[in-house]
Amino acid sequence: MKKRYIAILVAGVFFSVLFMACKKNELTVSPYDYTDGMALLKINYSSPYLLNPGVQVKINGVKVSNAITYSTPFPGGGLNTGGSSNADYLAVNPGIDTVSISILKVGTNIDSILLYKTGVNVVANAYHTLHITDTAASTQSVLLTDVANKPDSGFTKMRFVNLIPNSTAGIDLYFGTTKMASNIAYLQATDTFSIPSGASGASTAWSLRVAGGTTTLGTAYTNAGTTSNQRAFTIYARGYIGPATTDIRSPKVSFVYNK
Repeated sequence: MKKRYIAILVAGVFFSVLFMACKKNELTVSPYDYTDGMALLKINYSSPYLLNPGVQVKINGVKVSNAITYSTPFPGGGLNTGGSSNADYLAVNPGIDTVSISILKVGTNIDSILLYKTGVNVVANAYHTLHITDTAASTQSVLLTDVANKPDSGFTKMRFVNLIPNSTAGIDLYFGTTKMASNIAYLQATDTFSIPSGASGASTAWSLRVAGGTTTLGTAYTNAGTTSNQRAFTIYARGYIGPATTDIRSPKVSFVYNK
């Protein structure tokens, strides 16, 4: 079997390379190498364990992450998440790749408990995010193909996915008083949609409701960055319906950076 190579595609790497001396014109992003023709993959770890243990991500048995916690898109990050403010992806071989999530043995990078393992079928030169949710034997995931390009100037591009396991009635997504997505079932996602950038983003909250309901689930989220010009996000509902807002597992709305 050919050796698999794993790389991080860093947003804006083209511009960085212009200012770095690269031996033999090789495109290198330390500590990984990126090769055209690879598939791009992000892991959105959103399993709401009450004790919130640190976990590591492995691709095909190779550790690719530091210790991350709920709820963190890796690599990169998002809004109302862990991680950075970058829209990074891993570069992996096209075809079937194995993703695993495990708790680390204390003081080591050795697996202690394997929490989840699955195979993903990814396509060359396409961007994907594996969204992981729920806990223990009920852990599940959904693989989405993300947008490949930034939206036109003046717009923010989005899609919405429901990662709340006990949302049996579906979830509605609101931006202020405007319903942006209706009755989205667990592990289901909308098509992409666009809103004008800066559309009351500093004062208008994003919130979740049970489909057809009038009461906000958990806590709403307000951040001007959610409507940044030419950004692309995957918005996701996370947690469980039921826990109080002081519980880490309460319903929340978060944003993964795609572009």
